[in-house]
Amino acid sequence: MEQEPDRGGEPPSGVLRETRTLYQHPLAAVGGALIVGGVLGFIVLFFFDFFSPGENPYRSLVTFIAIPAIIILGVLIFLISIRIQVVRARRRGEHVRFLLRIEPSDPRYMRNLWLFLGLSALFVTLAAFSGFKAYETTDSVAFCGSACHDVMGPQDVTYLNGPHARVLCVDCHIGPGGSFWVKSKIDGIRQVLAVATDSYDRPIHTPVTSLRPAQETCEGCHWPQQFLGQKLITKNYFRTDENNSPWTISLLMNIGGGNPRTGRLEGIHWHMLSEQKVEYIATDEQRQDIAWVRVTDASGQDVAVFSDPNVDIPDPEAETTEVRTFDCMDCHNRPSHDFLPPATAMNLELSKGTISTDLPFIRKVGLDLLNAPYETSAEAKAAITSGLRNFYLTQYNSKYEVLRADIDQTEKVLHDIYEANFFPEMKTDYRARENDLSHFVSQGCFRCHFSDLETETGRKISSSCTSCHTIVAQGPADNVADLPSDIGGLEFEHPVEIGDVWKTVRCTQCHSPASGY
Repeated sequence: MEQEPDRGGEPPSGVLRETRTLYQHPLAAVGGALIVGGVLGFIVLFFFDFFSPGENPYRSLVTFIAIPAIIILGVLIFLISIRIQVVRARRRGEHVRFLLRIEPSDPRYMRNLWLFLGLSALFVTLAAFSGFKAYETTDSVAFCGSACHDVMGPQDVTYLNGPHARVLCVDCHIGPGGSFWVKSKIDGIRQVLAVATDSYDRPIHTPVTSLRPAQETCEGCHWPQQFLGQKLITKNYFRTDENNSPWTISLLMNIGGGNPRTGRLEGIHWHMLSEQKVEYIATDEQRQDIAWVRVTDASGQDVAVFSDPNVDIPDPEAETTEVRTFDCMDCHNRPSHDFLPPATAMNLELSKGTISTDLPFIRKVGLDLLNAPYETSAEAKAAITSGLRNFYLTQYNSKYEVLRADIDQTEKVLHDIYEANFFPEMKTDYRARENDLSHFVSQGCFRCHFSDLETETGRKISSSCTSCHTIVAQGPADNVADLPSDIGGLEFEHPVEIGDVWKTVRCTQCHSPASGY
């Protein structure tokens, strides 16, 4: 950039001819320093990130988002300084122009031109590569779970402990294709602002309504046509008596689906494979209270409409009414982020032997300590430690030293259970995150089955236990081989004597979110 001489080759009267440097304003120095510092910082951090083992979301954020932002800021400041110099020169009556022609005869000009082109190419390359890495970073598991660890901590911990820990977050939350990626990034701006202003929900709002349909994500790995047959599962329970008495039940689960031998649709996955479409209306955001169900056949004719006569149901044909089509997520609503109820977690550790059944009443004591309300995780850990020790010092003082090693071990396990499933700072645990894949603590299957839903003629949705599973063994032992069994099926026997009450009430009337067991 230089002053413009007149056409005769002489400078205008009273104005000196000079070459104007771009660094005649302090902002130019600031902008240039940011650019140089940003480029050098990026190079250093890039090599550190490239050669460092493991993935660090904070390093990636700085390297591929913060540093490029600094470089861009430097460029903007530098351009502002040029604008200021041009305006001031014109106010002084100086003619300022940008020379766009190439002067191959001027060595200094050519040297600066090549320097400019080289630096421009470097900047463009760094910016493009940084943008690509920023895209990769924001799609990484570490970014999703750890970058905003206070907010997403519960989801990150349960994801890493879950069955989909080797599946990238974006594979389920975004899936393939560009449209949902764009939506997720736009929504990400809202989430960043909520974190920056500390205005996010506690707990994070669910269900996530912007998820891609389950058929476009889940079925990429889980092929519905192969959901068939039966699956044997065994569950170990422990009772809340002094001896923590075991109770084991073995279930033959009717996974079902399309039977290739008979051609029939059967079992649990009938819902997903039948040509009939199942729709429902829930009266709450969490989809726990279902008041209306419609089953439609392949021809489009209504097969049956079930409704709750005790609920004022919105008009299914109204545009404001959400009529949801039943899909995978209506049962598998926590496929990667399962928050275990305390009794479930205690049963698991007792069956593994990490908590000794020799500790009297340990299942009850542990359950109560885990389920108590706490404001922070630190408060919870302190209360679990003191509560556990105080119980045995008070109730079993004479045996305390004998039990001491088991008590210390149990303390550590209870802390681990709490850290993996309870997040008081985010108000998140099994009570805020219902699991619909059962009817234990959460309503699950009982939202439709074993409900008040009925047709106009009084027909109800099936509530037969054998529709989903058959009990092949059960009883007071921790080894299923020690129990009598019958592949044809046994009638359910409650671990605690309650007569036939279990036939007329839902399990969740006793095993509730409040109790945790």
